[in-house]
Amino acid sequence: MLLIPSIRFRAGHVLGDDGQQTGEVPAELIARLMDHGIRRVQLVDEDSMQSQKPGVLTIVEQLMSRFEDLELQVVSGVNDEELVQSHLDAGANWLVLGHRVASTPHVLKDLCLEFPGHILMQMNVRDGRLAGDAHSKLANHDIVSLARHFEDDGVDGLVYQDVDAEGRPLPPRPDKLAELAEAVRIDVFVAGRIDSMPELEAACRLADAGIAGMILGGSARHINLGEARRMVEAAG
Repeated sequence: MLLIPSIRFRAGHVLGDDGQQTGEVPAELIARLMDHGIRRVQLVDEDSMQSQKPGVLTIVEQLMSRFEDLELQVVSGVNDEELVQSHLDAGANWLVLGHRVASTPHVLKDLCLEFPGHILMQMNVRDGRLAGDAHSKLANHDIVSLARHFEDDGVDGLVYQDVDAEGRPLPPRPDKLAELAEAVRIDVFVAGRIDSMPELEAACRLADAGIAGMILGGSARHINLGEARRMVEAAG
């Protein structure tokens, strides 16, 4: 199981847990992560969630030109082939797309056909249903059937996260994740609120459910990443 730190960006700046700029330099932050043996990192492009225009392309280019062994997955609100291609051209390995793309007929399938092996689907889940647009037909389907639908569309993996009514991350739910991982053949990555080493240790048991990786958000700043990486890798 992989440990994948997640870094939020707005207007080219790294954001902290409170949504405010931290003043951290992206390349220096990535260098520290790689010093701990981290090789795969998630970038969350908050600008693209509002405008559907990419905000981290320059950062992706800079990071990939400096760090030869780095793998990047970018959480983005883009939804057309030209913008996905621009991320891959910049050096990103995967685009993590959300319900806005999935709820548009044929768009997700077309992107998966055009960019096989490069599209991941974000599944933010509330009360067993996909969180997001309550009017979307996707909101009426259970998570397992949706996961199978996304797999049939050709996504390379799923990023699963339980959220509360305000969309804030919750701790992972092992029962739901085990059911999801068993239902599909593609990789399932888990994101969620993990704020301490004991919580991380508990989450590592998800490796037995076939979870491919664990994504850490701002909590990564409060955890010994070297020890966390070894713990996660030892789990499976």
